[in-house]
Amino acid sequence: MRPACRSSSRPIRSMPSRSARVSRSRSSTRSRASCSRRRSADDPIVAARRTSSRSTVILLVLTGITLLTLSGRGFGPLDSLRSAAGSALAPVGDATSWVFSPLGDAWDAAFAQDDLKGENDRLREENERLSGEVTQAAIATRQLQELLQLVGIPFVGDTPVVHTRVVAGTVGNFGDTIELDKGTSSGIAIGMPVITGQGLIGRVRLAGDDRSTVELVSGGGFKVGFLVIGSSAVGVAEGTGNPRMLDGTNIDIGQTVSSGQIAVTAGLRGSSFPPNLPIGTITAVRPDETARQTRVDIELFASTRDLTYADVVLWAPVR
Repeated sequence: MRPACRSSSRPIRSMPSRSARVSRSRSSTRSRASCSRRRSADDPIVAARRTSSRSTVILLVLTGITLLTLSGRGFGPLDSLRSAAGSALAPVGDATSWVFSPLGDAWDAAFAQDDLKGENDRLREENERLSGEVTQAAIATRQLQELLQLVGIPFVGDTPVVHTRVVAGTVGNFGDTIELDKGTSSGIAIGMPVITGQGLIGRVRLAGDDRSTVELVSGGGFKVGFLVIGSSAVGVAEGTGNPRMLDGTNIDIGQTVSSGQIAVTAGLRGSSFPPNLPIGTITAVRPDETARQTRVDIELFASTRDLTYADVVLWAPVR
């Protein structure tokens, strides 16, 4: 039997109608939506994606911990990588630093100025405190020296003395008088000489029960007879108002007197002062041929300024 011949022409498919296509499309859409809802609930692909996300997060956390650990231990490759990254970002950092540098400098300067002011205030207070301590130490040292000088004064001999404290006087003791804290109840009387460990400073002008007023040797109008040690020259020393100098007069022009010689109280009969109380050193000699006398300048041994202690010599002049 002869085989049937195949037809070489394509079969003609019938075109579906428009209503059929619309119906099929709606059916397909509902089918895909239903499939999608089922996949979102229990599709293995969705579960796999969730698992993958969790794995990624865990991996990132572990990687971060590892990098921190290696960085803390100085891991070489990581250090190289960090160095390379720093070099790459250095221009950006430099530019940012250049832009914000003035702001940072101004900020630092503002706080530095406050810190500097506070430090200056602290140093000023410390300096004032130390200056006060130095001043107090100097005063204490001077007072101690004055007290030591008053102990066992050799030039008063066996004449008794009363130790006193200076309680009043003009500012800086530039005036002509000072006040002592003892008076007649301690044996002090008017006219008695007053000394320090260095020499004569005055005499008692007024005396109360527990107070005495002393006329200083440097005051104008004060006079005391003196003897020049090493000679027989005598004269009268007068106060000039200068706390360190006296004017010596009435020295016989025939007596030889030189600078550097020492003047002491003469202790003449009827004098208010015993002999040999130190007065000072002759610093200048001026012969006066017309008056037939020699005048001298005498620099006091004892300062009459800023006195703290003084001794009253219980000397009764011989009449």
